[in-house]
Amino acid sequence: MSLIKVCHKWLSLLVGLQLLIWIGTGLFFNVMDHEKAKGTKYLIKQDKVDVSLSQLIEPQKVLNSFPLAVSLEQVNLLAKPYYLLTHTKGLYKHFKNEYTLVDAKTGKQVVIKQALANAIALSSYSGPGEITSTVKLLPPHEDRLKEKNPLWRVNFDDAINTSVYIDAGSGRLIGHANDDKRIIDLVFMLHFMDYAQERSFNNIQIIIFAIFTLFFALTGFIWVIESAFNGKYKLSAIFTNLATTRPVEIFNKNGKQVETLDMSSHENLLDSLLNHGIALPSTCAGGGTCGRCKIQTTEDVIATSADIAHFTADEIASGFRLACQHSSDELQALTLLDVTQASNHQLKLMSSEFISPYIKELKFIALNEQAIEFKAGAYMRFFIPAAKGVSVPVNLPPELMHHWQDVLEQEYDHLACSRNYSLANGDGKSNELVFTIKIQTSPNSKVTPGIGSSYICNLAEGQTIEAVGPFEEFFAVEGSNSPMVLIGAGSGMAPLKALIEEQLIKLNSKRPIHFYFGARTQVDLIYATQFEALAARYENFTYNPVLSRTDEHWPGSTGYVQDKIADDFKTLSKHGAISEFEFYLCGPTAMMNSSIEFLRAKGVDNTQIAFDDFS
Repeated sequence: MSLIKVCHKWLSLLVGLQLLIWIGTGLFFNVMDHEKAKGTKYLIKQDKVDVSLSQLIEPQKVLNSFPLAVSLEQVNLLAKPYYLLTHTKGLYKHFKNEYTLVDAKTGKQVVIKQALANAIALSSYSGPGEITSTVKLLPPHEDRLKEKNPLWRVNFDDAINTSVYIDAGSGRLIGHANDDKRIIDLVFMLHFMDYAQERSFNNIQIIIFAIFTLFFALTGFIWVIESAFNGKYKLSAIFTNLATTRPVEIFNKNGKQVETLDMSSHENLLDSLLNHGIALPSTCAGGGTCGRCKIQTTEDVIATSADIAHFTADEIASGFRLACQHSSDELQALTLLDVTQASNHQLKLMSSEFISPYIKELKFIALNEQAIEFKAGAYMRFFIPAAKGVSVPVNLPPELMHHWQDVLEQEYDHLACSRNYSLANGDGKSNELVFTIKIQTSPNSKVTPGIGSSYICNLAEGQTIEAVGPFEEFFAVEGSNSPMVLIGAGSGMAPLKALIEEQLIKLNSKRPIHFYFGARTQVDLIYATQFEALAARYENFTYNPVLSRTDEHWPGSTGYVQDKIADDFKTLSKHGAISEFEFYLCGPTAMMNSSIEFLRAKGVDNTQIAFDDFS
């Protein structure tokens, strides 16, 4: 089923793009000037010339001179009579033909050369331009794709770049082309998918697209059927006023019933539980991709594709499901496997300050509440309302503008969503909630910038936002005196900074603490002054900044932070057996995966490694 969904999504992109092209080109066909589309703005209609047959050589004499000719006709060029003999005759004039042109008065063979081609072109042209070039071309011809014979192209220097085409064998005027017609030809190609320029609607591209569209419809139909069997379609979800509430018995993982909650059928269980102050772990905002909001039920609840992707067959049979994939009308009881009691808070922004070109430090306080208690490393889930976003921060400081000069400025509308951000303070000395948030930029105009980070970082001081938490999933081992190694990069600073402050300032811990932090340049090295001050004050704390892009003035380590860990591993072992160390990681996925792989290769057990994956 996952393959069908992947195929459907990619096919939807292909079909959707072509539909947009059809709509755009179809609209163009409706509003265009059809006279300009002909490319005949400066074309003069050729008048018929009356010729006295008594002045012409007998046609039979000409045929006797060219015995291989299959036909002869009398034509006029520049008001002069000629005989046109055809040696190879195609079904149509634009098919392959072989001609001989003979002066009908003298009987001499005539070859269409540049001077004659220019004269024929001028006789058909009424525009203001002068001839700039005359070229004899072999097929295929850019402006005359159907023509299979050699042509003379006579170019004029008028405003629309007129070109006159003349058959090099017969002298026949093929026609005019100009920029207006060339644009129409391009739109025609896009509209009829004539990318091979066959000038035909019945082309291979159309056939392939029809097959893709058929598969798109079939995969969509299969997906709809699968979703229907999984109970995804409910009237209550479409019509909120039809939603009902029903009691659901809640059990803890020990099998003890803790309470009965009235839960709405138009919400998934993850959101319904959150509305009752019960927060299940989730980093995908209910998208079914992280697989963390696990519950268990004894009832026959149909497993969705997301359930099947995250649980084994035995777990599915035992009733394991994802809360975000189901609603209260599917069951009467559920067991919570991993739950946190969470509270909703209204947070007021007290300050918002850039601490690097792309990272802001934001300080909030909870309104009408006492100080919120939390373990260092905790995070909160912010509810981002539907709004209009901007790709470049509002009120960007002048000294940072050059960092953002290559970022495309755009406005966009976004729907409501939620985002998780780690708390950056852990000293326990303030009622403030501090966050360091990186503003996620967009690589191009087709990709929306970070919705959550842009919204929060553009809040004005005094504005409020709703959040739930704190959630304590990443924290230091309580009561431990083992050496700590903290590894981070970028906006992964927040929880690691909180852990360091908790250990040194709040707990006055004497355990060895080694902090490795990677950044690109010195301006990206956030909180460097604070950590240098902590290292000077506490003998058990060492600060190791690592820069990947440096200049000759940087005295510290260079490269990637994970490489610095590898270099210092023997030195770290002097502080005790590596089996006693605790490793805490937070940062980009590539950095964490590389660091974890190295630590495991050095014999570090998984139980010694804690990481906060915010990717």
